[in-house]
Amino acid sequence: MALEMTPSLMGLAVGAAIGVLDYIVLTFIGNQMAKKAIDHEASQQETRQVTGFMRNMALISLIIFPIIGYFAGPYVFGSHFESVGG
Repeated sequence: MALEMTPSLMGLAVGAAIGVLDYIVLTFIGNQMAKKAIDHEASQQETRQVTGFMRNMALISLIIFPIIGYFAGPYVFGSHFESVGG
């Protein structure tokens, strides 16, 4: 029994890849903002607030993008599978 790559699973895979990239970018941006906040003598509370917000946004993107990809996959890849008989 072979595992079939359906349009939903393809969308899930693409969404997961985008989510991981977005996580890396948002984490990097949050760290850079924290460094600049420390350079400008921001309080520790403000620095934690910035990094916490960016970390939360990154984690949300790890969850949301694969879900969106799973449901958008049939719309994007579905016509291709119908034309080749998949």
